[in-house]
Amino acid sequence: MKKILVLLLVVTLGAAYVNAQDQKTGSVGLVLTNSIAFAGIGGELFLGNLGLGATFTFLPIGGGGDMVIFYEPGAYARFYFGNPASAMYLMGGMSYFTAAGSSGDSGLSSFDGGILNINGGFGYNAMFGDNNATRFYIEVGPRYTSLVVDSDEEIYAGFFLHFALGFGATF
Repeated sequence: MKKILVLLLVVTLGAAYVNAQDQKTGSVGLVLTNSIAFAGIGGELFLGNLGLGATFTFLPIGGGGDMVIFYEPGAYARFYFGNPASAMYLMGGMSYFTAAGSSGDSGLSSFDGGILNINGGFGYNAMFGDNNATRFYIEVGPRYTSLVVDSDEEIYAGFFLHFALGFGATF
């Protein structure tokens, strides 16, 4: 029985290796979203037809010694219908929008709450240029938004539109 399991594992890993020979490993780039913190960076690792990624968008606003930074870290998974070099995909992920600020000589302090976003959707991914070195993607879908204060009290919840656009380099 053990020999059959080992043989099955070797064949599966061999097939994954052959399938991934002409695919990129991942990408990094600029992300634009429909959030207040609308611009940032993102990265994704390609695991065959599955992509796992993270984003960090932010918007600093300040003047006269006062500063507020809106930021939204997030994570997602994408399932590509074919080679990620040119394919439609389904996406699911989540992010947490919050803020931090400082005034005058005081240090940076965080807001005790935020907005939890659960995103879903579909999109298109394309890689082009020499050796598919440049990546572009666009996605749209529903976003479930929940306003949370003090890390456990939900004040508001509702559905909105999720939109993301990204471009960058592949490796």
